[in-house]
Amino acid sequence: MMKMLNNSAIKQKSPLIVELVGLAGAGKTTLARALSQRDEKILVAADLELRKREHIPIFVGHVPFLLPVFLRRCRSSRWFTWDEIKAMVYLKGWPRVLRQESARSGKAILLDHGPVFKLATLNEFGPEKLRTEEYKLWWNDMFRQWASIMDIVIWLDAPDRVLEKRINSRDQRHLIKGETSSEVVHFLARYRTSYEEILVKLNAYREPLRLQFDTSRTPIEQVADEILSVINTRAPS
Repeated sequence: MMKMLNNSAIKQKSPLIVELVGLAGAGKTTLARALSQRDEKILVAADLELRKREHIPIFVGHVPFLLPVFLRRCRSSRWFTWDEIKAMVYLKGWPRVLRQESARSGKAILLDHGPVFKLATLNEFGPEKLRTEEYKLWWNDMFRQWASIMDIVIWLDAPDRVLEKRINSRDQRHLIKGETSSEVVHFLARYRTSYEEILVKLNAYREPLRLQFDTSRTPIEQVADEILSVINTRAPS
Protein backbone atom coordinates (compact mmCIF):
# COMPACT_ATOMS: atom_id res chain seq x y z
CA MET A 1 0.00 0.00 0.00
CA MET A 2 1.26 3.46 -0.85
CA LYS A 3 2.46 5.80 1.87
CA MET A 4 2.21 9.48 0.96
CA LEU A 5 4.64 11.06 3.39
CA ASN A 6 3.88 14.69 2.79
CA ASN A 7 1.15 16.82 1.28
CA SER A 8 3.27 19.59 -0.17
CA ALA A 9 1.99 21.15 -3.37
CA ILE A 10 3.95 20.23 -6.46
CA LYS A 11 4.98 23.04 -8.73
CA GLN A 12 2.99 22.55 -11.91
CA LYS A 13 5.19 22.38 -14.97
CA SER A 14 5.54 20.20 -17.99
CA PRO A 15 6.58 17.53 -17.57
CA LEU A 16 6.96 16.20 -14.03
CA ILE A 17 10.42 15.06 -12.92
CA VAL A 18 10.16 11.83 -10.91
CA GLU A 19 12.93 9.83 -9.26
CA LEU A 20 12.66 6.16 -8.41
CA VAL A 21 14.86 5.24 -5.45
CA GLY A 22 15.26 2.19 -3.29
CA LEU A 23 17.56 -0.55 -2.13
CA ALA A 24 18.84 -3.37 -4.32
CA GLY A 25 16.14 -5.97 -4.83
CA ALA A 26 13.28 -3.59 -4.07
CA GLY A 27 11.95 -3.74 -7.64
CA LYS A 28 13.06 -0.43 -9.19
CA THR A 29 13.96 -1.84 -12.61
CA THR A 30 10.73 -3.84 -12.84
CA LEU A 31 8.65 -0.82 -11.84
CA ALA A 32 10.43 1.53 -14.27
CA ARG A 33 9.74 -0.92 -17.09
CA ALA A 34 6.09 -1.30 -16.09
CA LEU A 35 5.51 2.45 -15.92
CA SER A 36 7.12 3.21 -19.28
CA GLN A 37 5.29 0.33 -20.99
CA ARG A 38 1.89 1.25 -19.59
CA ASP A 39 2.02 4.99 -20.19
CA GLU A 40 3.67 6.43 -23.30
CA LYS A 41 3.85 9.82 -21.58
CA ILE A 42 6.54 8.50 -19.22
CA LEU A 43 10.15 8.55 -20.39
CA VAL A 44 12.91 6.72 -18.48
CA ALA A 45 15.80 9.18 -18.68
CA ALA A 46 19.29 8.05 -19.56
CA ASP A 47 22.17 8.16 -17.09
CA LEU A 48 25.54 9.73 -17.91
CA GLU A 49 27.38 7.19 -20.07
CA LEU A 50 30.66 8.01 -21.76
CA ARG A 51 30.00 5.21 -24.25
CA LYS A 52 27.37 7.51 -25.72
CA ARG A 53 28.99 10.07 -27.99
CA GLU A 54 26.46 12.77 -27.14
CA HIS A 55 27.32 12.54 -23.42
CA ILE A 56 31.06 13.16 -23.85
CA PRO A 57 30.71 16.97 -24.31
CA ILE A 58 28.63 17.13 -21.13
CA PHE A 59 31.35 15.34 -19.18
CA VAL A 60 34.19 17.35 -20.69
CA GLY A 61 32.31 20.61 -20.25
CA HIS A 62 31.66 20.18 -16.54
CA VAL A 63 34.87 18.57 -15.28
CA PRO A 64 36.76 21.92 -15.29
CA PHE A 65 34.12 23.43 -13.01
CA LEU A 66 34.54 20.52 -10.60
CA LEU A 67 38.34 20.52 -10.49
CA PRO A 68 38.48 22.80 -7.43
CA VAL A 69 36.13 20.35 -5.69
CA PHE A 70 38.16 17.30 -6.67
CA LEU A 71 41.50 18.87 -5.75
CA ARG A 72 40.68 20.05 -2.24
CA ARG A 73 43.18 18.44 0.06
CA CYS A 74 42.37 16.16 2.94
CA ARG A 75 45.24 13.99 4.17
CA SER A 76 43.00 11.45 5.86
CA SER A 77 40.77 10.92 2.83
CA ARG A 78 41.15 8.78 -0.27
CA TRP A 79 40.81 10.11 -3.84
CA PHE A 80 37.54 9.91 -5.79
CA THR A 81 36.78 6.75 -7.75
CA TRP A 82 35.84 6.95 -11.43
CA ASP A 83 32.18 6.22 -10.62
CA GLU A 84 32.17 9.01 -8.03
CA ILE A 85 33.62 11.48 -10.52
CA LYS A 86 30.91 10.57 -13.05
CA ALA A 87 28.25 10.91 -10.33
CA MET A 88 29.45 14.40 -9.46
CA VAL A 89 29.48 15.46 -13.12
CA TYR A 90 25.92 14.11 -13.43
CA LEU A 91 24.81 16.04 -10.36
CA LYS A 92 26.31 19.24 -11.76
CA GLY A 93 25.29 18.99 -15.40
CA TRP A 94 22.20 16.80 -15.68
CA PRO A 95 19.47 19.29 -14.66
CA ARG A 96 20.08 21.16 -17.91
CA VAL A 97 19.92 17.88 -19.87
CA LEU A 98 16.59 17.02 -18.23
CA ARG A 99 15.13 20.44 -18.98
CA GLN A 100 16.09 20.07 -22.64
CA GLU A 101 14.70 16.53 -22.76
CA SER A 102 11.43 17.59 -21.14
CA ALA A 103 11.00 20.49 -23.55
CA ARG A 104 11.68 18.21 -26.52
CA SER A 105 9.58 15.20 -25.50
CA GLY A 106 6.79 16.69 -23.41
CA LYS A 107 6.82 13.51 -21.32
CA ALA A 108 7.08 12.88 -17.58
CA ILE A 109 10.74 12.13 -16.89
CA LEU A 110 11.49 9.08 -14.71
CA LEU A 111 14.96 8.92 -13.17
CA ASP A 112 16.54 5.65 -12.02
CA HIS A 113 19.85 6.03 -10.20
CA GLY A 114 19.17 9.76 -10.20
CA PRO A 115 20.21 12.58 -7.87
CA VAL A 116 18.87 11.17 -4.59
CA PHE A 117 20.63 7.87 -5.21
CA LYS A 118 23.90 9.54 -6.24
CA LEU A 119 23.88 12.03 -3.38
CA ALA A 120 23.07 9.30 -0.87
CA THR A 121 25.88 7.09 -2.19
CA LEU A 122 28.43 9.92 -2.06
CA ASN A 123 27.21 10.94 1.38
CA GLU A 124 27.59 7.50 2.93
CA PHE A 125 30.27 5.77 0.87
CA GLY A 126 32.23 8.59 -0.76
CA PRO A 127 35.62 9.98 0.36
CA GLU A 128 35.78 11.24 3.91
CA LYS A 129 36.63 14.75 2.72
CA LEU A 130 33.13 15.10 1.22
CA ARG A 131 31.84 15.28 4.78
CA THR A 132 34.13 18.14 5.81
CA GLU A 133 33.18 21.80 6.12
CA GLU A 134 35.05 22.63 2.91
CA TYR A 135 32.46 20.76 0.86
CA LYS A 136 29.39 22.28 2.51
CA LEU A 137 28.93 24.82 -0.29
CA TRP A 138 29.07 22.07 -2.95
CA TRP A 139 26.41 20.04 -1.15
CA ASN A 140 24.15 23.06 -0.72
CA ASP A 141 24.47 23.89 -4.42
CA MET A 142 23.49 20.34 -5.36
CA PHE A 143 20.48 20.28 -3.02
CA ARG A 144 19.31 23.68 -4.26
CA GLN A 145 19.48 22.90 -7.96
CA TRP A 146 17.88 19.45 -7.72
CA ALA A 147 15.15 20.57 -5.32
CA SER A 148 14.16 23.18 -7.88
CA ILE A 149 13.24 20.55 -10.50
CA MET A 150 12.26 17.40 -8.56
CA ASP A 151 8.50 16.82 -8.27
CA ILE A 152 8.06 13.29 -6.95
CA VAL A 153 10.32 10.77 -5.18
CA ILE A 154 9.12 7.15 -5.25
CA TRP A 155 10.86 5.05 -2.60
CA LEU A 156 10.65 1.26 -2.87
CA ASP A 157 11.68 -0.91 0.05
CA ALA A 158 11.12 -4.34 1.63
CA PRO A 159 12.24 -6.17 4.79
CA ASP A 160 15.95 -6.98 4.92
CA ARG A 161 15.42 -10.74 4.66
CA VAL A 162 13.35 -10.25 1.48
CA LEU A 163 15.94 -7.97 -0.11
CA GLU A 164 18.76 -10.36 0.81
CA LYS A 165 16.94 -13.27 -0.84
CA ARG A 166 16.22 -11.25 -3.99
CA ILE A 167 19.80 -10.00 -4.28
CA ASN A 168 21.26 -13.49 -3.91
CA SER A 169 18.85 -14.98 -6.46
CA ARG A 170 19.66 -12.45 -9.22
CA ASP A 171 22.33 -12.86 -11.86
CA GLN A 172 23.60 -9.29 -11.38
CA ARG A 173 26.66 -8.63 -9.27
CA HIS A 174 26.26 -6.68 -6.05
CA LEU A 175 28.57 -5.69 -3.20
CA ILE A 176 26.59 -7.67 -0.63
CA LYS A 177 25.64 -10.65 -2.78
CA GLY A 178 26.69 -13.78 -0.91
CA GLU A 179 27.69 -11.86 2.24
CA THR A 180 26.50 -12.75 5.75
CA SER A 181 23.09 -11.61 6.90
CA SER A 182 24.61 -9.23 9.43
CA GLU A 183 26.70 -7.55 6.73
CA VAL A 184 23.63 -7.25 4.50
CA VAL A 185 21.58 -5.68 7.29
CA HIS A 186 24.36 -3.20 8.07
CA PHE A 187 24.76 -2.19 4.43
CA LEU A 188 21.02 -1.70 3.89
CA ALA A 189 20.71 0.35 7.07
CA ARG A 190 23.49 2.67 5.95
CA TYR A 191 21.73 3.30 2.64
CA ARG A 192 18.33 3.89 4.26
CA THR A 193 19.83 6.39 6.70
CA SER A 194 21.63 8.21 3.90
CA TYR A 195 18.46 8.38 1.76
CA GLU A 196 16.62 9.97 4.67
CA GLU A 197 19.41 12.50 5.23
CA ILE A 198 19.42 13.53 1.56
CA LEU A 199 15.64 13.93 1.42
CA VAL A 200 15.68 16.12 4.53
CA LYS A 201 18.31 18.35 2.91
CA LEU A 202 16.31 18.59 -0.32
CA ASN A 203 13.17 19.44 1.64
CA ALA A 204 14.91 22.47 3.13
CA TYR A 205 14.74 24.06 -0.33
CA ARG A 206 11.59 22.54 -1.79
CA GLU A 207 9.79 19.40 -0.73
CA PRO A 208 8.94 16.91 -3.49
CA LEU A 209 5.98 14.62 -3.00
CA ARG A 210 7.26 11.38 -1.49
CA LEU A 211 5.53 8.07 -2.18
CA GLN A 212 6.74 4.97 -0.36
CA PHE A 213 5.93 1.31 -1.02
CA ASP A 214 6.82 -2.02 0.58
CA THR A 215 7.12 -4.32 -2.44
CA SER A 216 6.91 -7.42 -0.25
CA ARG A 217 3.32 -6.40 0.52
CA THR A 218 2.23 -4.58 -2.63
CA PRO A 219 2.70 -6.18 -6.09
CA ILE A 220 4.58 -4.09 -8.63
CA GLU A 221 1.52 -3.87 -10.89
CA GLN A 222 -0.49 -2.34 -8.06
CA VAL A 223 2.38 0.03 -7.26
CA ALA A 224 2.39 1.10 -10.91
CA ASP A 225 -1.37 1.70 -10.83
CA GLU A 226 -1.11 3.97 -7.80
CA ILE A 227 1.85 5.91 -9.18
CA LEU A 228 0.21 6.44 -12.57
CA SER A 229 -2.87 7.75 -10.81
CA VAL A 230 -0.76 10.32 -8.95
CA ILE A 231 1.25 11.31 -12.01
CA ASN A 232 -1.85 11.72 -14.19
CA THR A 233 -3.50 13.83 -11.50
CA ARG A 234 -0.47 16.08 -11.07
CA ALA A 235 0.59 16.41 -14.68
CA PRO A 236 -0.54 19.49 -16.59
CA SER A 237 -3.46 18.86 -18.91
